[in-house]
Amino acid sequence: MFRKSEFERLFRSVEEAESLPPVFYTAPEIFNEEMRLAFRGGWVSAGRAEALVEPGDYLSLEAGGTPVVLIRDQAGRLRAYGNSCRHRGMRLLEPGPGHCERIVCPFHAWTYGLDGQLQSAPRMGDAVDFCKADYGLVSVPVACRAGFVFINVDGNAPPIDEWLGDFEALHRPWQLETLVTGSTREFDVRCNWKAFLEVFNEYYHLQKVHSGTFSTYYAPPDAPEAVRGNFTTQFGEHRSVSSTGKLDDGTPPLPPMPGLSGRELTGTRYSWVYPNLTFAASIDALWALEAVPLSPSSTRATLTLCFPTESAGREDFPEQLDKYLYRMEAGLAEDIPILEGQQRGLSSCLARPGRFSPRLEPSVHAFQCWIASRLTG
Repeated sequence: MFRKSEFERLFRSVEEAESLPPVFYTAPEIFNEEMRLAFRGGWVSAGRAEALVEPGDYLSLEAGGTPVVLIRDQAGRLRAYGNSCRHRGMRLLEPGPGHCERIVCPFHAWTYGLDGQLQSAPRMGDAVDFCKADYGLVSVPVACRAGFVFINVDGNAPPIDEWLGDFEALHRPWQLETLVTGSTREFDVRCNWKAFLEVFNEYYHLQKVHSGTFSTYYAPPDAPEAVRGNFTTQFGEHRSVSSTGKLDDGTPPLPPMPGLSGRELTGTRYSWVYPNLTFAASIDALWALEAVPLSPSSTRATLTLCFPTESAGREDFPEQLDKYLYRMEAGLAEDIPILEGQQRGLSSCLARPGRFSPRLEPSVHAFQCWIASRLTG
């Protein structure tokens, strides 16, 4: 555990604060503490609930280095279990989405129902006092809010509504729970998970990194809202375009989301639900990024694009979706080399903490204060 005094300069106001020391982006021992305290000890985003519709639909993933499986049971309830057989710990389901009628261990064929109960354990008749009811899968707390799935691996986090605070109320105009997924893509980046999420929550890099693509679409953002809960959010208006979801090719964007009004129709809300979910709720679409830390210097990311059902049902939606995907790919192609170069710079023994742009990096400062608070208890 770290001492709060170690972060005295970080915990100042954003106008006076210094950033986290670079070692927090490179050191294995710090990475391990983040996994324990933030990823296993908090509520971690684990995709969209709509991805698991039918009984038996599942998603095998990792949270804080812990294999977990999300699955829809026969009653339609979303459940989460440790992805380890209760016999000798074999991983039950390979990473990724799938469907099954029951969960069968590939090692010794112990078989579990969708409710996690052990249904059969071949050739265990000679085991004294062996009772199948004692060896069901280990349950993991799971909750759905605003269409997102959250899990708490160690089971010790506060209740989900306490963790999220006023997150749902603030985002209600975008009707996030009703959106449908148009596209999901997974990719790896050679940088620390914090750096990956930070770049999507600051405006400072736009003029330099995206100067030839879409930097001119963004007006200076509002200051972040004062919120209750483990997240930060700020709104920014657009310049001369009704959508930043796709590069301007002369064709109109998809219609606005139902429920938006007034200033909400002029820009994008950027939100970061700690630790690993960030998204842009814009006029016509939502694009979300989830980070899975692999090591101090590598991150697996999932990019998801979501749209109102009205837009997803249009005849021209496939063609429109391609344009929105192109916009996101163009942005990532410019961001990823910068992130990997930043990681190399942070790894230098000569790297030192820096300062924040108060107007353009307040969300990064808020997050760094949050992670430092988790590490200091």
